[in-house]
Amino acid sequence: MGKGGSAAAAKERSFLAETIPQPYDAITKKTLREAIPAEYFVRSYVHSIGALVWDITMASMAFFAVHWANDNLPAYVAPLAWLAYWWFQGLVFTGLWVIGHECGHGGFTDSRMVNDTVGFVVHSALLAPYFSWAITHAKHHHYTNHMTMGETWVPSTANPEKKSVKFAASTAGTWQRVISIALAGWYVYLFTNATGAYQNKGQSHFDPRSKALFKPKDATLVRLSNLGMVVGLAGVVAAISTFGLATVVMVYLIPQMGCNFYLTSITFMQHTHPDVPHFGSDEWTWMRGAVSTIDRTMGPFIDSKLHHIADSHVAHHIFSDMPFYGAKKATPYIKEHLGVYYKSVLDSEVLGSKYLGWLSDYYKMQKASVSCGQTSSENTFFWFHQVQ
Repeated sequence: MGKGGSAAAAKERSFLAETIPQPYDAITKKTLREAIPAEYFVRSYVHSIGALVWDITMASMAFFAVHWANDNLPAYVAPLAWLAYWWFQGLVFTGLWVIGHECGHGGFTDSRMVNDTVGFVVHSALLAPYFSWAITHAKHHHYTNHMTMGETWVPSTANPEKKSVKFAASTAGTWQRVISIALAGWYVYLFTNATGAYQNKGQSHFDPRSKALFKPKDATLVRLSNLGMVVGLAGVVAAISTFGLATVVMVYLIPQMGCNFYLTSITFMQHTHPDVPHFGSDEWTWMRGAVSTIDRTMGPFIDSKLHHIADSHVAHHIFSDMPFYGAKKATPYIKEHLGVYYKSVLDSEVLGSKYLGWLSDYYKMQKASVSCGQTSSENTFFWFHQVQ
């Protein structure tokens, strides 16, 4: 079954540690597809474009609502109105970002032109390089939980006895990491590939000559992504010139930062848990990586706002061009077919809130997932160290 570590350690691990044995013909991409109703793979222009229009409508309504509140309610309500706006608009922006991500996978419509046009505009408006990131994100899907070929949130193998590792696992170190990721983690990754495979660190998503990230044929798409970023930034500068820095920060930049936090933290949470192994080249297979993904939840309202990117991510990793509304419906069939190999954390709550439970789990996962290694000669999987 491949749980890794010593026998005692294996007993302590949860069902999340279950790993598909090799060879194993009972669960393949083909058997999983056959277990899912065919209609869940069908992409609908009406449904997909409707979701896009709805998100844009929600963003517009939130904008008008916060200004109405400031104009018509007592002054002491203004801080609460802005806090509510930043929280809600951050989720709306993330939902739009997920639609752009869907476009990059080909899951938005059957038309590549429509997908790339929508994805390029949406991601550029959110200051994300559409084509460049789609290219490297495809590598993340292909090499999920691979220790040397993986892309995004590839864990460190630093010695758990090092002072820097011990600090990173401390309360102060964890908060420092959580805050720095929230403020700048997305762009640090884009500029330096900070959480990618060790040998690819320093490679930039904005440099078409980054050989570890792109092939020569990708150069034009990388430059086009850069152009989209320049246009997006020019729009921000023009807005500042017209409306003032404070207005643009409050209306756009803070929700955009919230979006960046969600996209980095959601990706981290979908692939990181002390009980879920990572693999070296000898043990990794595409299927093992794909089903090492973890379905999580922020509660039904937020899950729907984010187009179920968190609570149907196992389905998304196995069938990345399946539309999000199909992935949600397909998840029970995938869960049944995978059996013990299906991974989910759906019961975390704080004060009765799954959203607060998710935030709490995010902190716990950051604290517990600092460095990993091969803990036993009996198994060559990589497990996170319990850093003391």
